[in-house]
Amino acid sequence: MMKKGANYGIAAMIFVITMILINGAAIALSIGTAVIGIIIGGGTGVDMAYDFLTNHLNLYSCMIYVIPGIVFLLWYFFAFIEPVGVSRFTDRETRRLSPACFIWMAVLAFAIQHTLSLLMGLIAVMMPSAMENYAELMESSGVTQYSTVWVIATLVLPPLVEETIFRGLIMQYLRRGGASFIVANLIQAVLFGFFHMNIVQGIYTAIFGFLLGYLAWRYDSLLAPMAMHALFNFFGTAVVDLENAVLPDFMLGLIIMVSVPITVIVIVMIHFGIADKKWGKS
Repeated sequence: MMKKGANYGIAAMIFVITMILINGAAIALSIGTAVIGIIIGGGTGVDMAYDFLTNHLNLYSCMIYVIPGIVFLLWYFFAFIEPVGVSRFTDRETRRLSPACFIWMAVLAFAIQHTLSLLMGLIAVMMPSAMENYAELMESSGVTQYSTVWVIATLVLPPLVEETIFRGLIMQYLRRGGASFIVANLIQAVLFGFFHMNIVQGIYTAIFGFLLGYLAWRYDSLLAPMAMHALFNFFGTAVVDLENAVLPDFMLGLIIMVSVPITVIVIVMIHFGIADKKWGKS
């Protein structure tokens, strides 16, 4: 019993370590930038160094994820992969996945991204100042500075590292502690919302995190939420920017309204494995 209870403590510790590493990396990079600037050219050098960092925010984001990524990927490997063997673990990770799974996840990522726009509109009405702060945060985050580094900073590292931490380590340790899937999934989703450290993003990422946890459970694999997470980030940045640039407002509104039933239908189809059965999966 005590051993099971300890798993809850480990899950909590992982979240605390995550916050320390992410925020610590940001602080260390800021200090390091200032030091390098001083070495280069005093006060002027500091300004130059910070200008460089401001103009390369995706590189900054990549650097923040490096240490947490190494720590938690190794932790996940030695805690959950190495004990059962790589080949057996790999087989478990892929046996429920089929090409149809990724097609449905692409449709779901597109639909849920637009469905959440309704939630964002509600938040904007109820908490306008929070929405303004969120908009400013997004504008200054580098998420629209498209480049090869953007791909790594937006579509590769966050899905890889965050899914390993939340749907991998935290949810798995909660399950080891005796929590039901629903309880473990709810806890990790709430922590995923807190991880983003602003109320607007926290609300919709908690909802999205619950869906990612469901996909990890449904397919018994982290590959599913990793793929879904990457697709969600892609549709929420590059695709949304393209839509806003070329589509009229009425078409954008229509896409959002149609996305609601599509989200429900696709989740039902994924849950019952309707399309998967055609590929010999279930």
